Amino acid sequence: MSENIIELPENLTIHHIEEQFRELKIAFESDSETYKINATKVESIDTSGLQALLSLIKYAQDKQKNIVWDGVTDEVLNGAKKIGLVDKLLLAS
Repeated sequence: MSENIIELPENLTIHHIEEQFRELKIAFESDSETYKINATKVESIDTSGLQALLSLIKYAQDKQKNIVWDGVTDEVLNGAKKIGLVDKLLLAS
């Protein structure tokens, strides 16, 4: 099973999301069967960052890819909880 590790940046906020989204989208377009998302570096995330992740995860799922989280900061988890995206982002344990 091929795996692609995607390292999220420190900041996933509206001020940085356009460039980061392009870079992340390329990572999500690989031929891998599984995408392992490492979010241990994320220090700040806002609604636009969470929406971008949701879009990329849905894209991967539509392509029958597996999503695995490998480390999630409290910022990511709390942000997802605030707007009700924990399940949709596959963060629920």
